[in-house]
Amino acid sequence: MRREQKLLLVFGALVLIPVGIVWFVTWPLLHAWKFPQVTAGQMSAPISRNLTADEVQKVNLWLQSHETAWGPSGERPPAPGQVILEMATAQGQPVIVSIWKQKKQDDIVGVQLEKNGPYRMNAFPDAQLMALQPDGARPQ
Repeated sequence: MRREQKLLLVFGALVLIPVGIVWFVTWPLLHAWKFPQVTAGQMSAPISRNLTADEVQKVNLWLQSHETAWGPSGERPPAPGQVILEMATAQGQPVIVSIWKQKKQDDIVGVQLEKNGPYRMNAFPDAQLMALQPDGARPQ
């Protein structure tokens, strides 16, 4: 191999490797994440109760309208969510939505597509989470 070819190969590696790493990290944030349609669910925290059909519809609509800017799969939260919605699709696939409320920052929402699976997380202002929080989950 000639010297010019080696330099070209090194230059290509120096350019393509960082671009590949950046793309790998940002791709989950850029592309839409298609949530399955949920048909039933229950709230397991802060209180335990089944959700009404209207509440399930609101959660489903909220999920379908928030498909972008979710973090990469594999995030681990420091503690269980303060609000946990255990939803299910028509095929029985779980969709678990956890909310961590923050006093002076945006609230954190984590979504799992399997029981005890990895989370994908996103932050939302409290006003955007009102439709996601059923009665009994909102602060009085």
